[in-house]
Amino acid sequence: MEERYPMNFDYAVHSDFLIHWTGKDIDRKYDSKWLKSDKSKTNGNVTAMYMERLLDILQFGFWMTKEKRKERISYNGEDIEIKPIARTCFTELKLSESRKHARNYGRLGIGVKRPFLFKRFGRPLIYYGYAKDSTSDIFLKECADHLTDKKLLNFFKPMNRSSKTKNYDFYSESEWRILYDKRLEDDDLIVDPRKFQNKDEQEYYNKHKHKMKYLIPLDGWLAMIIYPSLDVKNEAQQGDGGKEIREAIKEIKGLRDEGNETEGGNWPIEVALDDCRNF
Repeated sequence: MEERYPMNFDYAVHSDFLIHWTGKDIDRKYDSKWLKSDKSKTNGNVTAMYMERLLDILQFGFWMTKEKRKERISYNGEDIEIKPIARTCFTELKLSESRKHARNYGRLGIGVKRPFLFKRFGRPLIYYGYAKDSTSDIFLKECADHLTDKKLLNFFKPMNRSSKTKNYDFYSESEWRILYDKRLEDDDLIVDPRKFQNKDEQEYYNKHKHKMKYLIPLDGWLAMIIYPSLDVKNEAQQGDGGKEIREAIKEIKGLRDEGNETEGGNWPIEVALDDCRNF
């Protein structure tokens, strides 16, 4: 008997695109009021800085950064200490939420398919309620007490920034993370830019060493670029300043790896931040 209401295969509960956002340092210093405008525009200086940031990621990879201080979580009044470790963060939120999310993390989004993270031991975070200063989550406590590798506690995150307002602002981000692991470095999936044999990365690191710890090079699972504005998108696609960007994408999509074998070496989807409102 034919099913009357067949499953809609055009609808996905979870996105296959995981987006890494960057640029909050650029916006905070040079364009802090961008969100007040209905359209995301960038002046010449900000456009140039975002172009440079995009090229850096394409050529060298995602930054892995590390919190300066140990994080303390209060479990029924008892402190749980989580030692910080270098990580790279992504979000699974709907693209229509991108503008709001960019307010906190920057307007440039680089999207990869899920296998990019799976191959690097990445996973979605485990959210607990409510905030780090107020939790009675027994699963978090058991993991804190019994996990042999305590760095895995960095896959936990509170649902709220504060216990005073339960608006689930962190939980709504649907965050994923890749944590540093020596095995990934041994397999060249993570690069230590401080090592002498990584000469290009070392030169790049010397410009930004107070911020980054490691780099995660891109591969064929590169699937999307969300540009901060049409100005940046047009320059990257058609301008003289975009030649290096287009060459870098071509090089990534010319790699012989699992991502390109699956994706057929196709070019990433390219949209401007304001376009995301329509998804």
